[in-house]
Amino acid sequence: MSEDVVLATYSELALKSKPVRIRLKRMLARNIRSLLKLNGIENVQVELIEGRLLLRNNLSRQVVEITSKVFGVSSSMQALETPSTKESIINAGIDVANRNLTDNNTFAVRARRIGDHTFMSREIEVELGKQILDQLVKFNLQVDLSNPKTTIYVEVRRDRTYVYSKIISGPGGLPYGSQGRLISLFSGGIDSPVATWMMMKRGADVIPLFLDQRPFVGEDYFERVFNVARKIRKYVPKRRFRLLVAPMGKIMEAIVNGSPKKLRCVLCKRAMYRIGCELSRKFHCEGLVTGESLGQVASQTLFNIRIIDLACTLPIHRPLIGFEKDDNVKIARRIQTFDISTSNVHGCTAVPAHPTTKAKKDEVFRVEDEINISDFIEEAIRKTYPVFL
Repeated sequence: MSEDVVLATYSELALKSKPVRIRLKRMLARNIRSLLKLNGIENVQVELIEGRLLLRNNLSRQVVEITSKVFGVSSSMQALETPSTKESIINAGIDVANRNLTDNNTFAVRARRIGDHTFMSREIEVELGKQILDQLVKFNLQVDLSNPKTTIYVEVRRDRTYVYSKIISGPGGLPYGSQGRLISLFSGGIDSPVATWMMMKRGADVIPLFLDQRPFVGEDYFERVFNVARKIRKYVPKRRFRLLVAPMGKIMEAIVNGSPKKLRCVLCKRAMYRIGCELSRKFHCEGLVTGESLGQVASQTLFNIRIIDLACTLPIHRPLIGFEKDDNVKIARRIQTFDISTSNVHGCTAVPAHPTTKAKKDEVFRVEDEINISDFIEEAIRKTYPVFL
């Protein structure tokens, strides 16, 4: 008998040692179940099979799509599982073809095997292709091995075979939460959500931190952050996902009123880092994530990055540091944050016309002492609050 199942593939996990691979696969299975449950889908059984994860029970098209959002999953596909006999495989292949082929379609069959069988992969491709042409003659089909509109995939895995046609790409990477926890400086623009997502993809449990600069930014800027964070939340297999909000209005007021205009951006960023580092300790994080890209704006020159880094006593992770803006945009479109991130909002009014690209350490430290910025930072940390998404 044949049964509808969902297959999930992974890539990087396969390169790990056996004990690590087993641990990460189990974590990946838990994350799949958790993300499905968060979307109202329960009782899905996730099995660890050789080279794949196999989902049974309570399956739907939505299960395939949700599974494809789980970090660590390279692809997911709705498949038909059948015994690895030639007759069963041919019947399952015709069933899948009947579901997916349309009039005047071109198709190809691609088969591969793991294990010992009485037939070769090429035999399955030829015979299944012939049977599809013979039994689905109503569709007026043609075989095209070079550029088919539809491909029927056959995975013969020892005593069980999986036949499918549509593959949904996943993010790949490592299971969420497998590599520790980080705090991300999260503005809601194009770059910080992408940086957050990329570190999540590498297995980090990332807590977004919004440094709320109101009244120097508008209410619409504030709302944009939450809307972008909700998009990121769809990838997170946790019941409680929080966005931290730290009020920075008084810090910004002190910087604007008590420092040279050219230093505002460097002073602001150093304050953000100090808040992020203290909150990282509070939430048992291993460092910060930022969306900085070298030379993109004045505060992101090598000179200013060095000065800003001195404010932080934990590692700073910059996954976008070598990216061009177009690289960030492509990922933002993929994770569906781009349209929200580029919506018109009232941005920071404290940004000077000519910020320095090469701040001097002694001058920065002197100004911070003069405006007693440490007191304002401590107050912002005390007043930080979570918003659960």
